[in-house]
Amino acid sequence: MNGTNGDIITAIHKALPSSIAQAKEVSALLKDKIELETCRNIFNFVLYKIRYLADQGDQIIKTPSALMREKSGDCKSISLFIASCLSNLKIPFKFTYASYSDNSTPSHVYITTQSGIIIDPVYKSFNREKKPTYKYFKTP
Repeated sequence: MNGTNGDIITAIHKALPSSIAQAKEVSALLKDKIELETCRNIFNFVLYKIRYLADQGDQIIKTPSALMREKSGDCKSISLFIASCLSNLKIPFKFTYASYSDNSTPSHVYITTQSGIIIDPVYKSFNREKKPTYKYFKTP
């Protein structure tokens, strides 16, 4: 996909409804009794089963089935997968868009639950985030 940053954000959010069904079975396997542990299970699943691979050139948003089949994806695809799992498990969340430079245009996306749990396997540290210069939240 070629487009503006806004186009990419819109595409991520448009892909969520159809992605939820694709993550239904795996979501059930990751559920725990408490939200924190469920989020840790999702984080660990992505960290150990999905290889982070930045897009080269065109921006690609993989659905959960493609992400799990190919076992690799970038932050957009990983966040879509996590959002799909949380949606299936009825855990409220927000997409977190971040920039780490003086440019306020987001260059990274990860998930923050409504209760404040950070799920960013790209950062490789559960419930922590790389300190952004700019950060925006968008609910699904």
